[in-house]
Amino acid sequence: MAKTKKWAFALLRSSHPIPCLAVASFGAIFAFGNGMSLARSAVVFLAVLLQQISVGLSNDWLDAPRDKTAGRVDKPTVNGLVKVSELRAGALLAAGLAELVGIMLGTGPAITMTLMLIFGWSYNLGMKNNWSSAIPYALGFGSVPVFIGLAAQQPYWVPSWVIAVSALLGVSAHFANVLPDMIADKLTGVNALPHILGQRLSALTIAGTALAAALLTASQSPRLNPAVGATGLAITVVLVGFASALSLRTNPPRAVFPLLILAALANVVLLVLGVAK
Repeated sequence: MAKTKKWAFALLRSSHPIPCLAVASFGAIFAFGNGMSLARSAVVFLAVLLQQISVGLSNDWLDAPRDKTAGRVDKPTVNGLVKVSELRAGALLAAGLAELVGIMLGTGPAITMTLMLIFGWSYNLGMKNNWSSAIPYALGFGSVPVFIGLAAQQPYWVPSWVIAVSALLGVSAHFANVLPDMIADKLTGVNALPHILGQRLSALTIAGTALAAALLTASQSPRLNPAVGATGLAITVVLVGFASALSLRTNPPRAVFPLLILAALANVVLLVLGVAK
């Protein structure tokens, strides 16, 4: 029993649960805030969660050889708690289930879910190793509000600036996620855009993209109270500023990523308040 629990926990860790839950939760909040029923918002949450789990598990599956070379004993595949074959099976199963839920929501959501899976997997399959690494994040995150709009009982196309906000938050998340692993990545030959730009420019990118997202949200939301928008923007500035300062440390802590999740939450709340139907 204890061994099963340890295995289950290790499998959960391999899915990268914090970003999985964050993206799925933000999607559900946005859906519910835009008039979708609680039940349908829960289905949206499930679809996005399964898609994120598939991408997370495939990341650890495909990275297993590199993680072993780098001595990443924090990875379940390296310390022997989870087999690579189990991650592969889990990633494929989660992808299939995500697509199935997308089909249940309609043709538009099904097509968008396929694209979301392609974007996420393309990063893991090679784009993470070169200058194009931010593209799958921008496209993947930018697709989430599109998926939600098309999944509504009366499908609609979300405004282009909402897609831009999501894409910017995706790029910011990418840079924040890479920073703590830069040293280990260099040992395994990973050379994504954050590695190419270096730590200082990466910290500036984190700040610039997150703040640009907040400014777009505050300035473009048609129904957002100016005082609420200013407050949300101020909160984002504080969180992003703190995250950027931590990003400049010799060994950036993993706290950078949770701080940006909080900044993203502030943006999602502003989006809901500003575009709610």
